[in-house]
Amino acid sequence: MPSFLIGYKDADKNSGHEDPMLHEFTYGDLKVNGEKLLSLKKGNFLFFHKSIYDKRYITAYYLVEEVHLVRKAIKDPLIMGKYNNHHLQKSSDQLGINETVVFGNPLRSKVLDVPLEITKGLLSQLSRKANLNPDQTQLAAISSALRTWKELNQQDVNLLISLIHENEKAGRLTNTTLSTEEVYQVLERDIEKFIANNPEILGGKNITIEKQQYIFSDESRLDLLLHDTSTNCSIVVEIKKGKIGREAKEQIKHYMRLCKEELGYSDVKGIIICDGILPYFENELLDAKKENISVQTYGWRLHIND
Repeated sequence: MPSFLIGYKDADKNSGHEDPMLHEFTYGDLKVNGEKLLSLKKGNFLFFHKSIYDKRYITAYYLVEEVHLVRKAIKDPLIMGKYNNHHLQKSSDQLGINETVVFGNPLRSKVLDVPLEITKGLLSQLSRKANLNPDQTQLAAISSALRTWKELNQQDVNLLISLIHENEKAGRLTNTTLSTEEVYQVLERDIEKFIANNPEILGGKNITIEKQQYIFSDESRLDLLLHDTSTNCSIVVEIKKGKIGREAKEQIKHYMRLCKEELGYSDVKGIIICDGILPYFENELLDAKKENISVQTYGWRLHIND
């Protein structure tokens, strides 16, 4: 039974159509590709890949649960009441040849936290070898080789699942420049790992790491606790992906209080690392400096901005 490695574009480059619809684990296609989808059985896999900056990445996979011709699926009120894939929004007279929709198992399909880069080495391990053009850039050669769907056997599926698992365990931040799109993919734990390995970015060479993922008596967990050896000040670091509001300030105040009550520290300050502040809370959070709390943001190169 086949599984496939499938390329896709973001909605803004695909006439506004999001497909695959990763949040609902659906994917549709027609004609030759629709026929390929029709060949799928429950238990097959679809791996989806796209370009991010100057590389190509696997960003999600579906474990196939059901496959339906769209003309039949649109007659099912349970399907139509739950799913929004644009193939399902067509009228019967708009449907193409073999127009088919696939539904991934919602428990065992996954949008990857850390996209897996498709490299020449990875492609060389697959059962069907990719012919890469040596006269093209790596991205162009890989994209060309994967322009048509790549059929995968069970050994290929096992390899990709294993590589995805190892890649997500490792995280992805380095000191290299990230694109805007890659920054969007960054995880809180990646930022935490980066700061833990480079604590000096939050205040100079005197900053050291003291605790990471520390659990208090109330079972709340702080991300990082740093120590400034020059001032003997403890620094609670809370990391948030995206923009923050008032709850982030209340959370770090709670951790700061517990550091004093349970760990016996007298001088404690807090730093919230985030992508920015929601407009409604800007004044409140900027005024938090009076409570020994500062907000710092991360950028395209993982440096921390005041």
